[in-house]
Parts: sequence; structure tokens; C-alpha cells
Amino acid sequence: MEDYIQSKNDQQMQRGINDPREVWIDGTLVATQEAIHYLNLLDDGTVVGVARFRGDADRLATIEDETPEVIACTVTGGETWLAYMHYKPGELETAILERIDAEAISIDWPMRETVDGLEVTLFGEDAGLQHLIAGFPDEVDVTLERAGEYQSDMGDPAGQLTDRQQEILRTALTAGYYDIPRRATQRDLAVELGLSRGTIGDHLRRAEAKIIRSVIV
Repeated sequence: MEDYIQSKNDQQMQRGINDPREVWIDGTLVATQEAIHYLNLLDDGTVVGVARFRGDADRLATIEDETPEVIACTVTGGETWLAYMHYKPGELETAILERIDAEAISIDWPMRETVDGLEVTLFGEDAGLQHLIAGFPDEVDVTLERAGEYQSDMGDPAGQLTDRQQEILRTALTAGYYDIPRRATQRDLAVELGLSRGTIGDHLRRAEAKIIRSVIV
């Protein structure tokens, strides 16, 4: 399977010739995705996500200016780094995320792309999981590798966050706090959540530090 996205500057981003984790731009390997740490389908039909990559962070960040489907892209630094992206998904990705959101199912982050496809660990009641799998579009080939009692992976960054930190991060992502330029401020988040701006800032800094340390260190 090959995936091409033609940019408005006639530069071509391509994935999936040999390895779906690789991101190529104009025939040059730019970055390799190591894990997907967060995806969220917003009410306006766009998606926000955080993924860990290895490669040329600065070059990947330029797709925000080159590719109409990408609304915002922010990267960190280091040998392996995080990319926050806000983008317009394809119909198939939208259908998959809508199915997951429709069931009482949770994702055990991170997801990992392999040469054989996307590996996702889900947890919930058996009936909900079976209903979820049965409702995927025909284009999605789902293989259940194993089933059993859920065991939490404390190495997962999201698992290290408190419920309040997760709530504030989700609100910040949805409101556009991490967009470039920002569409919301800490004061906006404070008003929406009924908290002080100082409390919002403290929770954001602590949550961001946990995620970065768990991924980079």
C-alpha cells in the first residue's frame, strides 16, 4: 500500500512503500515513527495527535506549511522527539476513531505501527470489544492477537498522569492551546474548567514534564 499527500508547494509526502513508519518527502527519508502516544477526534472532524519519531524534526515540522491537510505541527528536540499534529484525517481514519469513541472502550497507549499494520491494545468488556471489532469498516483487516486480563503498563506516559492532568490536557488540546498560533490561553482553560489560571499552568507543566521525561529520558 502506498500513501501520497501532495503539498501546495508541489512537494510530495509519502508513506508505506517498504515500511509504514517511514515518512518520505520528495524522495528523502525524513523521519521514522516509533509510537503514537495520543489521538483524539475533535467535534469539527479534525484530529489532534502526539507521536514519537526519530529523524529530522525540523524537516518534518515544515509539512505544516506545505501540506493543506496538516493544520499545525510542533516538534520537540533530541535523538528521539515528539511531534504534536493537528490535521484533517482521511475517511477511513475518521471511521475508525468514530467507532472507538462510540464504544465503552479505552486505548492502552501507545499505539505502534509495524510493517504488518497498526498494533493497538484495547481494554473493556468482552461484549464491547467484540462489538467494536465487528463494526469496523470492511477496508480494515483486524486480527485479534490475544485476549486476557488487563495489565497496566506504567511506562505509558498517559498512565502516569493524574485524572485531573489528563482532563486539563484533553481540554487544552480540544480548545487549541497547543495549536500554532494558539487558539486558547491558560485563562480560557481556567474559565472552561472553573479553576484558577495558576492551577491550570501548574497542572500543564507537571503533565508535560511527565510525558517528556517518560519518552525522552
